[in-house]
Amino acid sequence: MPQIHSDSQNLYEMFVAVRKALAETTAAYWTDLEVLRELNRAQSHIATKSHCLKKTVTVTTTNGTQEYDLKDFSFADIISISDDGVYFYVGGTTYRPLTRKTKKQLNDEFPGWQGTAAGTPTYYYYDGSSKTIGLYPKPNSSNAGAYLFVSGYYLPRILLVGTASAGNAAYITLAAGSSTVQYPNPTDDYYNGLWIEIYSGTGAGQKAEITDYVFSTLKASATFTTAPDSSSIYGMMPEIPATAHWLMPLYALWKLWPKGGSRTQLGNLYGQQYIGGLSEFIGESLDDEDFEIVKDSYR
Repeated sequence: MPQIHSDSQNLYEMFVAVRKALAETTAAYWTDLEVLRELNRAQSHIATKSHCLKKTVTVTTTNGTQEYDLKDFSFADIISISDDGVYFYVGGTTYRPLTRKTKKQLNDEFPGWQGTAAGTPTYYYYDGSSKTIGLYPKPNSSNAGAYLFVSGYYLPRILLVGTASAGNAAYITLAAGSSTVQYPNPTDDYYNGLWIEIYSGTGAGQKAEITDYVFSTLKASATFTTAPDSSSIYGMMPEIPATAHWLMPLYALWKLWPKGGSRTQLGNLYGQQYIGGLSEFIGESLDDEDFEIVKDSYR
């Protein structure tokens, strides 16, 4: 039997809940991929608005190099620099918080700053479009190394659901993608650290952390008490806090109901619930610019 949890939900559990609310338990007007796409967008929207996911990466600085692409240091998913900011390990001995400046401010305050000799960084600037961070002064040889620490809010990964093609006590083989089934990410280790839960079939109710993922075999290493098999339906667990999981189906229904211009009022009722719940999750009032009650029409 399917396993339902009150504290947290896996993506397949949410998928079933959305389909029930749409009064369409199997794909017809809405495809499975449409429903799953909106659930994943919901997780990203929640993370973007609430800044609930944060991490720090270490950037290795180079003598005389001013700018660094955070995508090269496992931070391609950055939303923005966090309140913790940016620190530099001066000479490998002392931590110094760097002051943020825009390029315009640097131009105004330090004319010709880009041509200044390398030294000890005091300021940083950040370009969100290119995900590039720059230092002024650029580091010299005494400050070259794993010395730059960037703390930022980040986007969650795209979650999967599916029916396993195989498995044992040490791994589950994810479903291959198709025109109607999500394609697994082609990057090795992409799902590492995520939790996967067996929703129904053999091993239902088991939750395990993915410790390794190999795209060529679609094997996700995880420890199971009861080995999953080809009857096991799984869903990955959202990275956002469990207290926000209930918001994801609301967001999906908000976006799905108005398909083709139909039932927009019903969709926006879910949108109102979502915005209210998100505001509560954030802990402050939220004015979401993309929320608008539109003219009601029905299909």
